Amino acid sequence: MTREDIENAAKWHYENLCLYQDYGDEEVYLDGFVDCADWRINSIWHDASETPISGKEALVKYITGDLKIKYRVDVFCGYEWKAMCHYDKLIQFAYIEDLIPNIEE
Repeated sequence: MTREDIENAAKWHYENLCLYQDYGDEEVYLDGFVDCADWRINSIWHDASETPISGKEALVKYITGDLKIKYRVDVFCGYEWKAMCHYDKLIQFAYIEDLIPNIEE
């Protein structure tokens, strides 16, 4: 999803779903929508300095920008994770379950 996609979605939501168009400030609404979308996208990523929960599936990001799925992150203690981050040049990770859309009502 690009920044332009988010901005277009914000504009569409304002024009089609906002009940208070006559009373609200469109720019404030659009900025808030984009900020919330950015927050949601970025909130799933954890810094590699944080030790992940052992046994969970995760998407890891390397310093090169490459991404790889680790089907089970096995962390017996923080040392193994720190060594893997150092040697493999991991900078971030996201749990796979956090990437799946929320279907709760």
